[in-house]
Amino acid sequence: MADDGNGRAADDPDRPTGDGRPAEVDTVGGVVDRLRSVDGDDGRESGVLTDQLREVENRLLAFGRALGGDPGAVADLPFTEEAGTDRMPEPLYVRHDAEMLNQVTSWLLQEQHIGLVSRYGTGKTAFREIVRRDLGEHADFLVAVLDNPRETTPRKVYATVLRRAAEAGYEPDIRDYWQTRDGIPWATEDAKEAARDVVEGVRADGATLLLVVDEIEVLPAAILSTLQVAGDMGVRLFLMGTPEGKERVADLRGTLDSRLRYYEGIEPFGPEDVAEYVARSFACFRDEPYEGQAPDLFTEAAIRDVHERTEGIPREVRIECRELFTRAAFVWYRTGQPIERIRITPELRHRRFGMGR
Repeated sequence: MADDGNGRAADDPDRPTGDGRPAEVDTVGGVVDRLRSVDGDDGRESGVLTDQLREVENRLLAFGRALGGDPGAVADLPFTEEAGTDRMPEPLYVRHDAEMLNQVTSWLLQEQHIGLVSRYGTGKTAFREIVRRDLGEHADFLVAVLDNPRETTPRKVYATVLRRAAEAGYEPDIRDYWQTRDGIPWATEDAKEAARDVVEGVRADGATLLLVVDEIEVLPAAILSTLQVAGDMGVRLFLMGTPEGKERVADLRGTLDSRLRYYEGIEPFGPEDVAEYVARSFACFRDEPYEGQAPDLFTEAAIRDVHERTEGIPREVRIECRELFTRAAFVWYRTGQPIERIRITPELRHRRFGMGR
């Protein structure tokens, strides 16, 4: 670990700040989250917290630039993608579970209804985005994703199908329906019949309309019934959720459950997968291709420690890496060390940090 030139580690918890006070203690990941909440607010007023947030933001961005990136906001830094959006950039996706990819691909080609079941944080949402992008560009698939499953209604399910079909040129004859809004029949029964019509057209052309639904554990019973109706009319279903979600589907809608082919348990990251994710994050940050390079900043011991702490759960890996990255930024700022000398070790996780030099 780099030292401060006075025989003390750069992240020594007892090292005084610039005004002689002890370094303050904080969870730096929490600082990053607060920064994101005020990001882009040019009208921020002066105050103890806002002034500190602005100063921390400047230091984090400076650290990112020293590493070869060009961040305009905290959200552009490595390891922040999960905090602000469900959509993970394609270059960051570590294809570590080949068995899952092969099985799901096989079922898609066989036009099966699919259930992907795994506990929280294991990568279902990231995989959903891969399905949306990769299959969305495939001529034989029309991919519709049901957003906000907690707040959906039967009409919204059919509207999701209709909007995706319309994007591909399949539209119902709205003259057949007495009232519409934005091209979607207003009455739920009419929306269902319109969806049936467009799905028949899609299938007649040899294509598949795939409806992807995440968080099946929170879906109301009425929506499970609607999904079964959609499946019966020719929509292929790709349902994702936790093991509790699978049990809920079986309890509330056994006929739907019996039609799904389930893949259970996405494999967690191994240490080599953690290293690949770190390397991909830095490559993406610098707008460079990932070509199997070793991870920057993180020592092998740090990679192993991250894996042990998180048990390889991808979401936890991202959070832990973000925490360590931010702590490294404070070490760099406080010590004035060349960027080449900054290394993330397991010990960094246990140190306190402060604002002063």
